[in-house]
Amino acid sequence: MKLKRIVALVLALVFALSFAACTKGGGNNGGKKPSGDIKVIIGNSTQANGDWAYGAFASSINATDQDVITLTDDCATVQSNENGDFVINDSVVDKYERTEDDDGNATYTFKIKEGLVFNNGDPIKAENFLAWLLFITSPAGMEMGVTKATYAMIPGGDAYKNGEASVLAGARLLGDYEFSVTVLKTGTDGNDYLPYYYDLSYAAFQAVNLTYWFGEGWSVADDGEGAYMKNANGTEFTKDAIEETVVAAQFATSDRVTAGPYNLVKFDKTANEITLVANDKYCGDFQGQKPTIKNLVIVKAEDETVIDTISTGGIQIYSGIADGDQVNALLDLIDSGKLDSSYCKYDRAGYGYFGFACDIGPTQYTEFRQAVAMLLDRNEFANTFCQGWGSVVHGPYCTAFSMYEDSKDFIAKNLNTYDYNPEGAVKLLKEAGFIYNEDGSDYEDGSGLVRYKRVSADEAKYYEDFCKTVDGQIYMPAMINWCSSEGNSVSDLLSTMLANGKATKDAGIEIVQNVMTFDQLLNYLYRQDIAGLGGDYSVPKYNMFNLATGWSSGAYDFRFEFTTNQDYIDMGYNVNHLYDEKLDKLSMDMVAVDPDDYDTYLDMWQQFVLRYNELLPQVPLYANIYMSVYPNTITDYQEGPFWGYSRAILYANPAK
Repeated sequence: MKLKRIVALVLALVFALSFAACTKGGGNNGGKKPSGDIKVIIGNSTQANGDWAYGAFASSINATDQDVITLTDDCATVQSNENGDFVINDSVVDKYERTEDDDGNATYTFKIKEGLVFNNGDPIKAENFLAWLLFITSPAGMEMGVTKATYAMIPGGDAYKNGEASVLAGARLLGDYEFSVTVLKTGTDGNDYLPYYYDLSYAAFQAVNLTYWFGEGWSVADDGEGAYMKNANGTEFTKDAIEETVVAAQFATSDRVTAGPYNLVKFDKTANEITLVANDKYCGDFQGQKPTIKNLVIVKAEDETVIDTISTGGIQIYSGIADGDQVNALLDLIDSGKLDSSYCKYDRAGYGYFGFACDIGPTQYTEFRQAVAMLLDRNEFANTFCQGWGSVVHGPYCTAFSMYEDSKDFIAKNLNTYDYNPEGAVKLLKEAGFIYNEDGSDYEDGSGLVRYKRVSADEAKYYEDFCKTVDGQIYMPAMINWCSSEGNSVSDLLSTMLANGKATKDAGIEIVQNVMTFDQLLNYLYRQDIAGLGGDYSVPKYNMFNLATGWSSGAYDFRFEFTTNQDYIDMGYNVNHLYDEKLDKLSMDMVAVDPDDYDTYLDMWQQFVLRYNELLPQVPLYANIYMSVYPNTITDYQEGPFWGYSRAILYANPAK
């Protein structure tokens, strides 16, 4: 499980160099030579939604969905390498140039290589790299629920989005194989987009098949004023004209028209099984690499049975294992020769946490959030869960980041570690105003009852069903409505150590656990009907969610993560609903520096982490050393912090 930060044209996140190591394992079948068309079964702990629309309709992409997109639809002008750094994709780009005008606006110009094709044989040209940009910034896209703020950073974007202009002025089709996109120094939303520490990510454009996504007859045209979508029969690019085709393409369970290393053969959502086969028309990644493992199957891994499933061959690659008990069990199987597999270990580019909705119930108060953090022994939690394969972190970072390595002294001196301290937690609860019983009488410490706080009607909004009214006064309980996904070992441990812990009860806090599918959890988190599951997810209901976050590239970009802009909030940004002007500004200023100015970036990063640590919209739990297991039927398989199975499998070969 993870939350993915998707901002503007940026494809993915986080900056760091780290280590990775692979160890060969024994086994009974190590000497057997596999078939050249071997099948590899990959287990994934996150259930796929089957939404392949590049996160257009969600501010965060489901982890498994993102992996499938990377495996099937990774024909882009820019990719990230094994170190997480953005690089030009030389398999796609023939020529690239960045220019800057006197006002500081930047134009990214490309010449695409000729001869590239989609998996159905259709040619890939410049228009295919502009089409998705034109869609997500169009009135049609906005009406369909696109959650991207890209329009604000491109000249003419607002006018195009609002239907006041028929062309996107900042996007130009310059020929069959040439195009350019301009990014404003200061966007129409008032935010500074240049300079940008991860500038090359602005040059990342994905090739999409126009007929597959939008229907027959569509092309990209440019009459000299900007690019626009045009249909051969004169149809306008509207929601009514394209929605049915877009939705069908978005949730297709087979026969997708794509240009990545693999083709989607079948997605059986009931069985949680995704079948992929190598695409013989793939052009190669940024190093020209093409797959030699012909067949992949991705299945949902269940925490309770995953070790047994691996030991019996039902799963062969299990990537990014965080649970220390699972790690140790697999190592025992490999060392004893009972499992014919090898493993990689590496610092995880991410961290586990539980987060708050900071605009509903008692979690809207900083002192309350801090108190909850002090009621959990996070060192014991990390030791229990990671079993020596991880450690506690105190902010939105992990040990794989170079910023962390360069900030150890700063972190040690300045960050609050929120050590386990029930007495300190009670003090904070009192400071937050939780000093009453439900009848309005004074609360007595040690009573075992739930504390209450006298609040206004506005503070009680969305929490009315839990509040009590006495003599016209509203009293809010120190009760957290926790949204928890099913089959989750972190949830189980949080339930034991925090929700049902003696310290929590003694402090006067109640935590109610509500178990549901991961799809439903995400819908409640984003307050949007993302997956069409029914129900009114837009109404705030839960104020605690346990999740994990990870980065697959080198862009640590939290812009809009804590935005106070209501338009962006309505799109699904700021899932913590912490509206702090200083944190919002720091998240923007942090990356608004020249790519070569690491010192300024590092200083801003430290200030951002410090403010986050103070306000505590999330309580970080652990940063792991990940383990990934893979079968000895393949070789040259190497994962890393920013190089998961969806990238590593491309470099693997059948064992000889």
